[in-house]
Amino acid sequence: MEALTSRWNRHYLDSGLGNAFVKRLNTVNRISSSNALRRDNSPEKNPIYKLYKSDRLATIISDYFHQAFHLDLVINRNEMQTVPLHVGEAPDKKAYTMEQHDEYYKLISDLPKLQEQGDGMRSFASVLLDTFTSDYCVTLIDEPEAFLHPPQARLLGKMLAKHNPQNRQLFISTHSEDFLQGLLDANSDNIIVVRIDRKGDINKISVLQNEKIKDLWGNPILRYSNILSGLFHEKVVVCESDYDCLFYQAVLDSIYENNHDISPDILFTHCGGKARVKDVVSALRAVNVAVVAITDFDVLDDSRELKALIAAFGIDWCKDLKSDMEAIYKTINTEQSAGNEVWKTLKKVGKAGFSGEAPAAYERAEKKCKSSGLFIVPVGEMECFDKTINKEKKDWVYYVLENYELGIEPKLEMARQFVKEIAEYKGTDNLKEETKSGGNRGTQQ
Repeated sequence: MEALTSRWNRHYLDSGLGNAFVKRLNTVNRISSSNALRRDNSPEKNPIYKLYKSDRLATIISDYFHQAFHLDLVINRNEMQTVPLHVGEAPDKKAYTMEQHDEYYKLISDLPKLQEQGDGMRSFASVLLDTFTSDYCVTLIDEPEAFLHPPQARLLGKMLAKHNPQNRQLFISTHSEDFLQGLLDANSDNIIVVRIDRKGDINKISVLQNEKIKDLWGNPILRYSNILSGLFHEKVVVCESDYDCLFYQAVLDSIYENNHDISPDILFTHCGGKARVKDVVSALRAVNVAVVAITDFDVLDDSRELKALIAAFGIDWCKDLKSDMEAIYKTINTEQSAGNEVWKTLKKVGKAGFSGEAPAAYERAEKKCKSSGLFIVPVGEMECFDKTINKEKKDWVYYVLENYELGIEPKLEMARQFVKEIAEYKGTDNLKEETKSGGNRGTQQ
């Protein structure tokens, strides 16, 4: 969205036409635009003037403000030189007659002024005022979540999406998952999400249309998780469980801390089991996010599930994997027929449990999967990186984190190599061409 805004500035906003049709709300002018209106300074151009002229509009804005701060936003029409806004519990108009006019406005004047409140209140009110009273066809809003607590950012996003007048268009730049969730909560038909990924001097833009947004947002696993945060990271690593995330994140941090370096911009998130990994991968790839999935070795046990996951990564099963996977399954089936519990063994030892033609076939298949972002735990499952700890997943992770120096512990060398490969994964260069659509650091309504 930053690139879009700068383009507007160069080619349109600096012109007379731009000033006539486009209003830009940046973080600086939002703090001051809710200050008291001076009656001698072209008041009709000020949003507060429109509240002054319309009691209905003033009530609407106050109701929105109250949802965020549990306080009313009250316009003071009785001041001589200015028209200030006050915050607090508004006196009941119906309780006062014309003869009690002075008493009514005395109560309002005693309320704190908005311009004397914190930046969050002032910014929130300014966005409401400038958006819902504007005569401009287009409004550009830069980082509306600035100064707001997460619930307020989400509420503001929902308000802007749900109540924006039909004849006005908003271009919103955001880095807030909460604000974005608010936009999607509104379930509006007019939301387009744009993700801008800057590489050097080049901005790569992906667009996620409204129909795709509804498909993704209708999935409760995506809606009620932190997966949307992935839109604001360079890479996302999807794990089967939160304990996997905890371990791999800790190992990654230890690698870079041990080298006195800063960890890369990677979000670790989980989806509650391998069956849902494909959904998260598809969603993130749809918005051109570089995504990696880590699965236990037993993902190979169910070929249908594996094929669905492979497809989510854009891998052609028949062209890229079929012959090698047939060789692997043939070896496994032969051993199964001899009465061996092959899959139980593979779960505990990983690719080291293959024999015959399978090791070479798996090496080729593994290379293809890794090149697209699918990393299968080579030792079977996470706990097998150190079998000297005889504990289940949760307790295994806690023991490792509390007792090992992850950056140097010899028993975890293979785990460090595995995580380092994941950190160095750059994503597929042709991802945008494969998906044809994507989504967002900026949003448009």
